[in-house]
Amino acid sequence: MLAPLLWAGSGCRASAPGPDAADEAPAPSPQRPSKADEPNTTHGIYTVEQADRGHAVYGAICSECHVLDDWTAPAFLDRWEEASVFRLWYWIYERMPHGRPGSLTRQQVTDALTYILRLNGLPPGETELATDDDTLDDYWIIWKVQE
Repeated sequence: MLAPLLWAGSGCRASAPGPDAADEAPAPSPQRPSKADEPNTTHGIYTVEQADRGHAVYGAICSECHVLDDWTAPAFLDRWEEASVFRLWYWIYERMPHGRPGSLTRQQVTDALTYILRLNGLPPGETELATDDDTLDDYWIIWKVQE
């Protein structure tokens, strides 16, 4: 007998919304901020010389299995859009080359990655992309340069 009395006074109310509730608009969903507003690949994060070294890595190692279209195809671009540069770098580092994963140096992976950036029309800058995890993780992959 005491339980129903406690429940009735507990503050749980199953009443209909008040008259003003219908006039209130639902709160808008927060917009996901674009990674394009943060440091990213459109900001010249590699040098021409570094991408040239990446081209040499591609020719000596990567071209055994990959054609250039592999790195410019819409499926590739969509997969990595707005991912961190480190995520793509690490994917290459851990899995390539086929049959000998993990055999590339950090510099070779970074250089090959900068070649991929250049293949996709991203601008070079004045400073090489570093090979350390923290620096690589500072940038987001954005494929289109904002005009």
